[in-house]
Amino acid sequence: MSVDWSEVWSSGVQAAEDVVNAEVPAARKYVRGILEGREERLKLILLCWADGALDQASLEEEFEQERDTVELEFLAIKVMVKKAAQDAADAVFDVIENALFKGITLPA
Repeated sequence: MSVDWSEVWSSGVQAAEDVVNAEVPAARKYVRGILEGREERLKLILLCWADGALDQASLEEEFEQERDTVELEFLAIKVMVKKAAQDAADAVFDVIENALFKGITLPA
């Protein structure tokens, strides 16, 4: 059973917003914009992996780099503390990584 990318992405963004809303409500309004700036890169990484251009180790390395980038972008929000930024970044990538086990249908 595969899951559509748009559903996965929407769930990931919502998970990050929920974390931030619980930990730093004033920063919630910035989360979606930051993540939308990373979406195309993440889709490209997944497409490369699906086409066999990336192996599992490379996929994990790319995800770790993207997770770090998202966390740093969240930290640029003055009211965001490191723990909240980490938790929000983890929430997005947990959703995406869990969907990989089900299979993600990516737009071409």
